[in-house]
Amino acid sequence: MDNVPLQAQVISEMSNILDSVNSFTEAIDRHFEFVGRSLKDAFRDTPWLPDSIKPKPPPVPHKVPVLTMPLGYYEATRLWVSEHRAWTAAVVAFVGTGAFIVWRRRRNDRVKRRAGRAKNGSRTEVVILAGSPHSPLTRSLSIDLERRGFIVYIPVSSLSEEQIVQSESRADIRPLNMDITSLSSTEETVQKFATHINTSQHPLSNAPPHTLHLTSLVLLPAVTLPISPVTSLSPPDWSDILNTNLVAPFTTLHAFLPLLVSQKSTLLFLNPSIVPSLTPPAHAAESVIGGALNQYISTLRREVQVQGVNVVQLRLGHFDHGLALSDNQQLVSSQYSSRAEFARRRLEQKGVEKPVKAQSLRELHNGVFDAIVRGKGSNGTIFVGRGARSYYFVGKWVPDGIVAWMMGAATMNRVETAEKEGSVEGSAEWEKVDGGDDRCDPRNR
Repeated sequence: MDNVPLQAQVISEMSNILDSVNSFTEAIDRHFEFVGRSLKDAFRDTPWLPDSIKPKPPPVPHKVPVLTMPLGYYEATRLWVSEHRAWTAAVVAFVGTGAFIVWRRRRNDRVKRRAGRAKNGSRTEVVILAGSPHSPLTRSLSIDLERRGFIVYIPVSSLSEEQIVQSESRADIRPLNMDITSLSSTEETVQKFATHINTSQHPLSNAPPHTLHLTSLVLLPAVTLPISPVTSLSPPDWSDILNTNLVAPFTTLHAFLPLLVSQKSTLLFLNPSIVPSLTPPAHAAESVIGGALNQYISTLRREVQVQGVNVVQLRLGHFDHGLALSDNQQLVSSQYSSRAEFARRRLEQKGVEKPVKAQSLRELHNGVFDAIVRGKGSNGTIFVGRGARSYYFVGKWVPDGIVAWMMGAATMNRVETAEKEGSVEGSAEWEKVDGGDDRCDPRNR
């Protein structure tokens, strides 16, 4: 039994010895081969030895040609993607983001937007558009909301404004006589309106009654604001600007606020975004109005949101109001035609055939509906219109020196030219407004 381990041990030792001998002999062979190659190279490189004695150079290995098959589109694409991963990621991100935006916009356009009705089919949702009846924006929004099933009231303060609203010949676009210069008259008007809202309506003798609901109060921006340097605005000018654009909407809101709280309605502010964000030269009036409204909205939102009032701010950019003038000339104030003519002259001087493409008013109509009915942007801010969001972030995050350098000289040159060619009133954000008739546009239905 002891011989077996001994025999295995002897075999193992013999194997180790053979391995050592083989390794030693291989090392000797490699050494002699290295010495031989070194001597051959030395003799070959020695210039004084004759060529007949020099060893011949080693033969050049024969390269076998490799036949490459043409890659298919799939393989070529896969190879390019594997070699350019950064570019591939950028392209996928760009295409994916664009496709998502297009898909979301098309899905949003396909959503059916209609106001709620009573069981008998009567209209029950009421919207107050607190804006100038002369403004094309007021007219466009009123017609769109009326088409969607709302009863629209537009506050008026004179007989001419009442006639403008009645000239639409639409039963559900109604004037609301309201003299905001008289506190007692305003309170009386709002009280009558609240009584009308809370009173049961009997559209038909055999139909069940229903009550109305104040869905929203929409405060629209001013029609015109002066474009003038600060030094050219006198204290009376500032008094008129502040009374018209701040005191008037604050008075209207103060009168309707108890009714908004009782009805749990939505309070919607429509404010220009581009000029207040950039605060360009010669636009002090609009910049001051925009800044004051932003602070007022922030404070009001914190006060009334606990009472069930949804305060939403729509920051507006550029919109395409159309090129055709309204068939009802009373709805287009004289400033718009002069401003449009001035804008066309400026574009002709610059060699521009047509203005920069703006966003369709359909986006604004959808945004207003979604804010007051679908709860979009609840107690927050919604950006609508081309340039509204981008210019807001530019004005907020880009240093003032860069912003001033980008637009300062061009803006001052434009103002000087305007003063030479004639006074032009209105916000730069609404320069493209030609008082277009949005009623016949099938996209806004």
